[in-house]
Formats: sequence, C-alpha cells, structure tokens
Amino acid sequence: PLRNPDGSSTHNLFGIKAGAGWHGGVAASATTEYVGGAALKTSARFRAYPDQASAFRDYAQMLIDNPRFRGALGAGNDAQAFAAGLAKGGYATDPSYAAKLTRLAGKLQGISG
Repeated sequence: PLRNPDGSSTHNLFGIKAGAGWHGGVAASATTEYVGGAALKTSARFRAYPDQASAFRDYAQMLIDNPRFRGALGAGNDAQAFAAGLAKGGYATDPSYAAKLTRLAGKLQGISG
C-alpha cells in the first residue's frame, strides 16, 4: 500500500497519481510504468487522502469528469467491459491492466457468492 512519509496510509486505493492540478496531500513512491511495452522502474507522486471515503469520492469524480473513461462508465455491471474501458482510456500504462483487473473482479465475485 502507498504510505505517507510518516508511514501512515495514503488511503489511495486506486493508485491515482498527483498531477499539477492536484491540491491535496502527496506521497512519492516507487512504481513501474510501461513505455512501448517495456517495464521501467521509476518514482511518481501519488494522491494522499485523509480517509478511504475521500479516495472513493475522488476516484468516482475522476471517472465522471474525464471523457476518456466514458466507455468504462457505460459498462454497467460488466467487470470485464469496465476494466477494458479503463485501459482504453489510459488509466494505467500496464498492457495487462484490464486482464489483471478482470481476474481480481472474478475472484471477488467468487468470494461474495
């Protein structure tokens, strides 16, 4: 999990980076970015939230406000289509992001019944 410099949680449940327009807390962390299909280790600034509810609100608002993610939001309860929409919108640089998210959703659905 992403941690603040003091070791406390950033509550950044979605790996959202802190761009120039972000005015909240920030925590730097090592990360892997994919460029041209190659994995590169780097450091990035991630958003830090006071609690998990704030992270969920920010994530939802980001998806709503950003037209790149309309495909994900139009997926209804189809986890695979949602993941594909996020990937197509550039949410992550990992070329396997959609497949990984779909596998995780399948595991969680199995747990919940």
